[in-house]
Amino acid sequence: MPKTALNSAIWYFSMILATACLVLANLVAVPGSWPPAGAVFLFGAHSALIYGMFSSIFSLLALSFSLNSVTGRPLTIITALAGASLLGTTLVLHHAAGPFASLDGVGAGAANAPAVAAAFLMLLRAFGVAILPPRGVRSGVAEAGWSVALAFSAAAASWLFAGPAAVPATLAATLLLAWPNLIDGINAFADKVFHTAALGSGARELAPGAFTRIARARDILIDKAAVMSGPDLMVTNVMAFNNEPKTLLAVAASAEAQSTHPVAHALRQLAAQWRVDLRLPDRFEPAPGLGVVALLGGQTVVIGTPDLLKTLRIDSFTADAIARSLEADGKTVLRVAVGGRVVGVLGLEGTLRQDAGVTGQALRQEGLVPWLACGDSPKTREALAGMLGLELPADPQPGDTVHEAAARFPAASAPLVLTLSGDRTRLELRGGSSGGDTPGTGTPPPLAVSDTDDIGAFPALKALAMRRNLLAVHARRLLRCLWAAAGIGGACALLPLAAAPVLFLACLAILWVFARFSVADTLKGAP
Repeated sequence: MPKTALNSAIWYFSMILATACLVLANLVAVPGSWPPAGAVFLFGAHSALIYGMFSSIFSLLALSFSLNSVTGRPLTIITALAGASLLGTTLVLHHAAGPFASLDGVGAGAANAPAVAAAFLMLLRAFGVAILPPRGVRSGVAEAGWSVALAFSAAAASWLFAGPAAVPATLAATLLLAWPNLIDGINAFADKVFHTAALGSGARELAPGAFTRIARARDILIDKAAVMSGPDLMVTNVMAFNNEPKTLLAVAASAEAQSTHPVAHALRQLAAQWRVDLRLPDRFEPAPGLGVVALLGGQTVVIGTPDLLKTLRIDSFTADAIARSLEADGKTVLRVAVGGRVVGVLGLEGTLRQDAGVTGQALRQEGLVPWLACGDSPKTREALAGMLGLELPADPQPGDTVHEAAARFPAASAPLVLTLSGDRTRLELRGGSSGGDTPGTGTPPPLAVSDTDDIGAFPALKALAMRRNLLAVHARRLLRCLWAAAGIGGACALLPLAAAPVLFLACLAILWVFARFSVADTLKGAP
């Protein structure tokens, strides 16, 4: 439906006029079929054609104001072309020599049937796009091609067995009743029902198209912060080589005094507990994902990973040997160097979520391979991945963000990315860029959002997305069979053109029933 008041008014006005013209075209299609018809024969023998043309034009205007997405545009264009062809057929029949030259009796009905079918075709498409905005990956082009093929086959058979006079009516009825007006909107009913189910499973927000993207995904990259029970880290080890632990803590906490990183917060918190005085650094240079470099009292202080120290050509052999036991426990270990020499090691850890391991198993059960994105040392990454039952990317790079790690996945396997939001108040599921994308070119908007304590919402989303896809497959098969049967019924003159709206409503009812029953067990617990 249109978004603004003006567009809404134009849409409703267009649809009213299109419907009125369709009714008039249907009434005057066969002269003499309606006693007061003379009052509406404003265009003489061409009245049905003109009314059908006006109805199609107003329907096309309504379509231009409807929510016709890129997915739905191909079928709308093909429908408009089919309607124009039917109108052109009526125009040719009105001026052709032979059995259609006269507009009396059967000849008149056969000549006007394509115009009426064109009006029905365009009006139903306009209603279909407004009621079920096209979603998903089905454009409907293939189904439309089969409808055209069926119509021409029926017309050829009619020519052979019933004569040329029956061909226009057969062609029009078959094409109209077999036309897949709703095929690209199958997911619209499902999205409404499944959105309610997703909210009941813990999701707070869902972006348009989230179910489609989630259903396609085969991998999910989980940021370490998303599996921690809170944003805070705790300093568990302060190991000084030549000085007292308090001196090492004072140097590290002072170097991080201007940082807002959770590591800096943990150091300052411990410094306050130990009653250690802090100084502000003369210079502070963060290295995202690696550590910090600060100038403190005329000396350069480096706090970070082995990769940062290696970049600065600082030997950390002794520190690495000490750090291995801490990293084996899944702790984050940072080396502290002063004046180009490592003077100690800091060990930090956070509390893992109690349901993090269960979530990893649940994601696997739903067909997603969970990967851990962690900027810690290889030993720490391996320990955490083992605790949580997650996989580790084969080629982690120092200082990677989770989105940069996702960008290195194969182009055919762009993973989902589960992260903690910047303000650390919610979990966000995003679509990761593929291997062909350039990392760092922008973060995609969230597909889904949950509270920080609702990580279990994401396996449920995958389950719902897969069930929604299965619903679409079954509904599509049923509707194809229904349209094929209706098209054959029209070809055999068992169903009139006026049966098209009834068929349209029957299709809507089928989709509604499919959507409701497909999540019936999920909705029981929904608010």
